[in-house]
Amino acid sequence: ALKLYTTENNSRAYKTLIAAAYNGIEIEIAPVEMGKTNKTPEYLALNPNGKIPTLQTPEGGIWESNAIARYVARLADKGLYGKNAFEAAEVDQWLDWVRGDLEIAGGVWLYPIFGYLPN
Repeated sequence: ALKLYTTENNSRAYKTLIAAAYNGIEIEIAPVEMGKTNKTPEYLALNPNGKIPTLQTPEGGIWESNAIARYVARLADKGLYGKNAFEAAEVDQWLDWVRGDLEIAGGVWLYPIFGYLPN
């Protein structure tokens, strides 16, 4: 069984949840109370950085949203991660672009609107 530790409406967790839905994989959501849940010894054993999201798998914890999404995308043979190394690299380039460019720019714009940062 897979368990995704995240907060409600965490945009980085959506990548994993979309990949899971596409692949027909069930993922249990484990709500995280930042500053508490993510500081427990059990959580830090899964993710020593104490950040979210974190995926608990039978093999252990996976952290960083792109790594989690890639893992889930590879679990079913539906072509979500491509049919060969080139297609997988095309998926990777978009995941990395979103993480390195879109999420940063979007955060600068949206975080003050959502009250995460001062205006």
